[in-house]
Amino acid sequence: MFFHSWEFLILLVATAVAYYLPVVCGRRRVWQVSLLLIASAVFYAWENPKLLLLLGVSCVINAVAVERILFWKSKVASSRREGTEKEADALEQDAPSARERHLEHRARRWLVGTVAANLGLLAFFKYAGFIAGWLPEGWMGKSMLEWLRGIPLPVGISFYTFQGISLVVDTWRRDISPHSMAMIRRRGRDRPASIRDLSFYISFFPQLVAGPIVKAHDFLDQIGAKRWGDIDWITVRRGLVTGYFLKIFVADNLAEQTGVLALGADKVEGMSTVVSMSLLYGYSLQIFADFAGYSLIAIGLGALFGYKLPPNFNFPYLSTSITEFWRRWHLSLSSWLRDYLYIPLGGNRKGGGRTYFNLFLVMFLGGLWHGAAWKFALWGSLHGVFLAAERLVQRGAKSGEQRLNPRKSSRLRSLFSKLFACSKWFLTFHLVTLLWLTFMMPDLESIGAFFHAAGSLRFGFSGPPVFALAFYGTTVVAYHAWGWLSEHRDVLARKLARSPLEPLCHSLMVFLVVTNPGAPRGFIYFQF
Repeated sequence: MFFHSWEFLILLVATAVAYYLPVVCGRRRVWQVSLLLIASAVFYAWENPKLLLLLGVSCVINAVAVERILFWKSKVASSRREGTEKEADALEQDAPSARERHLEHRARRWLVGTVAANLGLLAFFKYAGFIAGWLPEGWMGKSMLEWLRGIPLPVGISFYTFQGISLVVDTWRRDISPHSMAMIRRRGRDRPASIRDLSFYISFFPQLVAGPIVKAHDFLDQIGAKRWGDIDWITVRRGLVTGYFLKIFVADNLAEQTGVLALGADKVEGMSTVVSMSLLYGYSLQIFADFAGYSLIAIGLGALFGYKLPPNFNFPYLSTSITEFWRRWHLSLSSWLRDYLYIPLGGNRKGGGRTYFNLFLVMFLGGLWHGAAWKFALWGSLHGVFLAAERLVQRGAKSGEQRLNPRKSSRLRSLFSKLFACSKWFLTFHLVTLLWLTFMMPDLESIGAFFHAAGSLRFGFSGPPVFALAFYGTTVVAYHAWGWLSEHRDVLARKLARSPLEPLCHSLMVFLVVTNPGAPRGFIYFQF
């Protein structure tokens, strides 16, 4: 079910009306959580009800695991308290220590086993066919190989798998508030309520299929009774209007032109330089509008039901380095990879060489997370190389700054700094844009054909691609111009936000969405 379908609109209205019905205060929380859990199940199972079984298995596995981890950790804590209260000889003191290690091992086995189960499900459905293709011919029967290659990719599996891992790891680290700890450790007759709440966290439908990826310690404390009067209507309006505008008016209209890039080398190699570059820039703006639009809709829908979802984009095309780009693009994935992969690998704490390797490895795996194909691995690897190179250059630049002559004209230094920042922005934008070809084009041969066409210096003109870039792409440029104003002229930006300009712009956005929508199509990140 798509956010921009009539079926979703009916589901949303019915859910919102029932959600805020006057229910006895003591039962409001149970009613609302249960209702959203049912709505999430309907939303996810609409196209393929069988996929709901996989989501349910994931929810139950993670819910049971966190209770078991907390159970064994509580045994460890009890054993330690008993050890400190006893006055015994050395031999008697050694016994609790051995017991504590045993109990800690039991808890760790649940952690490792559950993370492995999450990754195993993800690997089977997403990478089984890809891995099978590596095997030498004859190692696997042809029918089995075809079956593995034909396994359908469950929508959103990458996102809810990462949230399940976040839940288990945050529980192990005790990075969850005492209130939430008490909620997820319930046993006996209260176990179904715990599974319900944790399943709600993993499957909350606004962000279920394409994020933002929400960490357990950021969401669990929000689970509670919600009231109509507490809705943050500004966030709802900004998220829904801007999100639908970016998706339906911008991304879907650009996609009608940029779709030719996915047709392969034969359709690309005869293009002129103007047309090929228009399509390249158009797709760069399209993928931002598509994914940022989804994220904003998710944030708006979350606010409608009283839940705050994290921002996922911070005007990424203002970046002046690849490092900054990843601090602005897909923030929830960047944050997840940092907290649950980069830092556990050692981060930057084990020397320069290890830091560069960790950066490369994290981005390589992040590339494969986007899809089971070598083109995604190449995309992630190149981003990793650029991140490591920038870190190396920055270290040299810091030592060079100490040798600069401080007597140079401050005006000249300011001018040089602005020109240098502009050149860095230009280079970063084009590096990012060129790398998006790996997302759109089917293979490396097609990418090579595109570069051949772009470098041919044929200046033939085709109206639709250039018009689409100029008309629809301009709105993305204006969106980032607003971002630049917010960051560099914040006083003026706040005044404009409080003026009639914002509701006027939102009214214009709604008008354009209604009068000039693109052909309906799914979100790009649904395939990941």
